[in-house]
Amino acid sequence: MTFVNIEIGRHEDTREVDIIKYIKENPGRTINQVVKYMDKNGSSKITTLKKINALIEGKRIRDEHDKPNGFHKLFYDDNNDFDLINKQLTEIEKIVDIMDKPLKKIQRLLEDQQKEILRLTDEKVPVEQRRKFVSKELYSLQIDYQFTYLHMIDTMFHVLSLQIDERIHSDKDLQILYTKIIKLMRKVSRQFPRNAKGTLDGIINFIGEFTSKKDIRVYAQKHNININLINDVIDRVENFKNEFLVKEQ
Repeated sequence: MTFVNIEIGRHEDTREVDIIKYIKENPGRTINQVVKYMDKNGSSKITTLKKINALIEGKRIRDEHDKPNGFHKLFYDDNNDFDLINKQLTEIEKIVDIMDKPLKKIQRLLEDQQKEILRLTDEKVPVEQRRKFVSKELYSLQIDYQFTYLHMIDTMFHVLSLQIDERIHSDKDLQILYTKIIKLMRKVSRQFPRNAKGTLDGIINFIGEFTSKKDIRVYAQKHNININLINDVIDRVENFKNEFLVKEQ
């Protein structure tokens, strides 16, 4: 992934937006006509030509000319990779925003339930009685609704990140798209206030049990898979916990 001067690339350049809008509305205009139009909007010839070249290189507009000395006519490419990915991210953001209300409601219910169980624990209420306050339906909403949503969103982010790496070559376009993904990831993170330390501890325990199984170790060795490398990951996670999750202890 390329992150170059990301603050500058946060939003699309207004001049590029104006150029694209003009070409969309007037397909086949020559470069000189676009330069004259932009000049009326306060953009110099040199700046406009740089923007046009960047848009052509990014395959957002295409330059067509039939003869060696013919006019260069510009067309907007409806299927350019930047706009396809950008549009998909916009649609994902709509989903994230729509899901915000029900997800926060589930989280409040979970927090209220946890508070009640802690209160009963402090009052030394027997475990069997405390279990009656654990809602199976709420647990199902958390696992089958919350976590399924999170997994789907994470998967789409992963796929789009790979698509950006493979299909987008303009540094400016990379900046815009990656910044948009980061913004969306922050939104999704706020929808899931979770006990990160407890989650990581559970995963580490699971991995420890998994890698200690003889049949797994034999199979991995047979296929030349060094599963002991996961211990380096665990060491990094432990360091991460000490650096960032001390308050959760």
